[in-house]
Amino acid sequence: MKDFAAALQAAERDMGGKGIGTLGEKTLHLALKYYFAPDPETHERPLGGFVADAVTQDGVFEIQTRGLSRLKQKLDAFLPYCAVTVVHPVADPKWICRVDEFGEVLSRRKSPKHESVYSAMREIYTLRDYLRLPNFRICICTVELTEFSVQSGNRKWQKLDRVPNALHHVQYLQSSADYAELLPDTLLDPFTVDTLSAAIHAPDMQTRMLISLLVRFGVIEEAGRINRRKQWRRCDSDIIGG
Repeated sequence: MKDFAAALQAAERDMGGKGIGTLGEKTLHLALKYYFAPDPETHERPLGGFVADAVTQDGVFEIQTRGLSRLKQKLDAFLPYCAVTVVHPVADPKWICRVDEFGEVLSRRKSPKHESVYSAMREIYTLRDYLRLPNFRICICTVELTEFSVQSGNRKWQKLDRVPNALHHVQYLQSSADYAELLPDTLLDPFTVDTLSAAIHAPDMQTRMLISLLVRFGVIEEAGRINRRKQWRRCDSDIIGG
């Protein structure tokens, strides 16, 4: 996406050529902030006793790369004033890059792990009490990134920074219809945790959290049991609404 290339360039300018891992605000966070709020005058604005990552005409944007539950106090402070979008990145693909103390690359390999919106279910679930508020939404950004590490004094590899290479997909989650789209078209009703896990390539725990959220949004309902396992089915599309 061209806009993201510009955001990454703006982030690099802010870093002032200081190099990987030397800035308190990591590159991934900074680049995403510039993508959703290109005007630096909107960055780091006070609101409700806290400092928001960006306050724009579309409301607050909070970039949170890890630990969405940490945002609860901020959300309680921001939501009475304006709409809030929580931006959370997932990595696919991710490159693992090891560098020496001077920043020279020692090795680079592709991680076998693939993240997706389903990988973020644990994080999203921690904010379940906010998800149905009309002025709140979550944005999942699928980015290609490189994770840099350097060897520390005890010869263990210490993570320095996560630098995005490209932004591949942006997915907003706000309405029941948005959450309904998380169910694959190939998934047949009724389904179980096992069949949904297989369809979305996610562990059972993440799948159970997804099911809980889908029930909360009225997207699915219980449809009896098979061999003592609960079954679920989609609710009528007219009921799901927007």
